[in-house]
Amino acid sequence: MNRKVLPLIAALLVLLAAVSTTPFSYAVTTATIGPKLVVTTIPEDDQIRKMGIMVLGLVDTVYDANPDAAASGIPGRLGGNGLPDLQCTNDPTKAIYDPVWNPVGVTDPTVALPLCAPQDLLSQHKLLVTFNGQTLVWRESGGDPTPIVTCNVLEKDKVNVVPDPKTNLGQQFKQENLMTKLVDVSDKFICKVRWKSPAPGLRESVGVLDVYYVGPFEAHWAADNILTVEASLTIGRSVIFGADIQDICVLAWSWWYFPFEFAGISVSGGLPVPKPTWWELKEQLHSASAAGTAQYLNAFLVGNHWVFPDALGPFTSCTDLTLVERQLAGVALEAGQDPMAPAVAPA
Repeated sequence: MNRKVLPLIAALLVLLAAVSTTPFSYAVTTATIGPKLVVTTIPEDDQIRKMGIMVLGLVDTVYDANPDAAASGIPGRLGGNGLPDLQCTNDPTKAIYDPVWNPVGVTDPTVALPLCAPQDLLSQHKLLVTFNGQTLVWRESGGDPTPIVTCNVLEKDKVNVVPDPKTNLGQQFKQENLMTKLVDVSDKFICKVRWKSPAPGLRESVGVLDVYYVGPFEAHWAADNILTVEASLTIGRSVIFGADIQDICVLAWSWWYFPFEFAGISVSGGLPVPKPTWWELKEQLHSASAAGTAQYLNAFLVGNHWVFPDALGPFTSCTDLTLVERQLAGVALEAGQDPMAPAVAPA
């Protein structure tokens, strides 16, 4: 063979090899092979700021920490119209017992108290779980792959980073005077999924996620929280996972309040949406004597679902508002050290 032709043939073979392998390598690096579970959540409480909101109603806590709260515009205690402030509780499980509207309350009349202020302990989120782009349908009787949904909640706390007095360590760099600390508070919340039922005995993976607050009624629980919604699906021996993330803002109280008058007593709170049992109780308790006022107040607060039109008021950040609420309630900013600080103090 002509030696002048060999280099041309070799160059042509190299070119053909490069061209023929390019599409294959491109397909390998871009294609996704295998099942895919996608979780989508949309918060319903504040659809402008796109976050879930809970209101603990800790008005009494605020007044205990700040006697001048009335002058500063903070919602007042139960009372008014010349009546003294009423003793109250923030925990609905410790409020006045009634078999209809507060079956978990206390029965001892010597310690039974009304709630201090309106509360909203439920955060709602639309929920969609898809498998390879399609919703799942399964039988309630069992036997079909069923998505399992779980929730995790992380509280975001601000910590003032200060040097340890013994080691002078605690900061990664001099400008780090504030840091975010994450605390797992999943045990303070319960998630319940409400799936669609396209037909009797069937469920479909689109619906609503109800998130309930079951933690303590104390001001330091007011915080910006990260909600992670995780779904798993078992098909044969394979387990497929998907997740989404949302915000839940737990407020000590709603920033904007609307006053209402009932039984001659003024209470600041949200907008009441009566529950069915409230209409029966209203006439029964409306003429209650002074001794029965606390029972009426509690029936009013527990017997209504409370809606807060703009719970964050002028604030656009849940973190900023809860820091302010904590301060007004007497919860000081925490001081601590960065666990990732170097062994040698920054110069």
